[in-house]
Amino acid sequence: GRAVGVEGDARWTDPATGETTADGRTRRLIVRARSVIVAAGALRTPAVLQGSGLEHPAIGRHLRLHPVPVVAGFFPQPIDMWRGTMQAAHALEFAEPAARNNGYVIESAPGHPGLLALALPWEGTDAHADVMLRSRRIGPFIAVTRDGGEGRTRITRAGRIRVDYQLDSGGVSTLRHALVSMARLARAAGASELLAAGTPPIWHGRGGFAPGREQAAFARFESALASFDLRPNRGSVFSAHQMGSARMGGDSRDHACDPWGRVRRDGRSDQRVQGLYVADGSLFPTGLGVNPMITIMVLARRVSRTILAEA
Repeated sequence: GRAVGVEGDARWTDPATGETTADGRTRRLIVRARSVIVAAGALRTPAVLQGSGLEHPAIGRHLRLHPVPVVAGFFPQPIDMWRGTMQAAHALEFAEPAARNNGYVIESAPGHPGLLALALPWEGTDAHADVMLRSRRIGPFIAVTRDGGEGRTRITRAGRIRVDYQLDSGGVSTLRHALVSMARLARAAGASELLAAGTPPIWHGRGGFAPGREQAAFARFESALASFDLRPNRGSVFSAHQMGSARMGGDSRDHACDPWGRVRRDGRSDQRVQGLYVADGSLFPTGLGVNPMITIMVLARRVSRTILAEA
């Protein structure tokens, strides 16, 4: 009924040389502590809790990811997204939920050639080389969308983490709305070509336009984005924010942690595991719809005050 420390395998390191032991083997390490704080992120915190024998049914469930669609604008002048401030601009115009739209924040995205090569769609060797040769002129736009749907994490037999996630219809509508908004923004900013990431991608302006035909072509591009195929392995969806897999709340049946970050034993009562706390994005009751780093810092401060009060 109480957390008394942490146990695991570790590679011992020589403090004088910084090198691991000559045999390279792991050894059992036990650290005893009055308070144990789990902060392995929303993908691995549930695994630590589950691997420790905790059986609350909400552990690993209610995972939120902030699904992110991408539109790349190709501009006449160099952008060099990898220089200067990495993420200097955002637009909050669509942050509040609306009809069939959960809300999202449009942001400029940083990157470097390696990340671009990974993220941009593959249409063959020559096509990919052409895109990469023009990487200095790419201005990528991303939309951090509020989740429509949720997922879960669990431990596989091999001890790895499995993530399952399913968008609902509201999440799909939000991603499509965001794609149209980002395309309009990139076009208004002067992009001569636009690419919506997917398999296959959707292009606007790739082969140029006949005189006076760009506006009609963009209208068709908007229509294609508004019905973008977001089934698995079709529309490209990214994520940098994982949340909610050990969420905090007052309902002991459906929240693995209480409002102060203390871990509940199970879903049948409101009993806590003494001395055990979660202090990371796993605590989020739901997805924020904005970058979560400041909120994670605030939650860490809140949990820290609880630990000090109970130590």
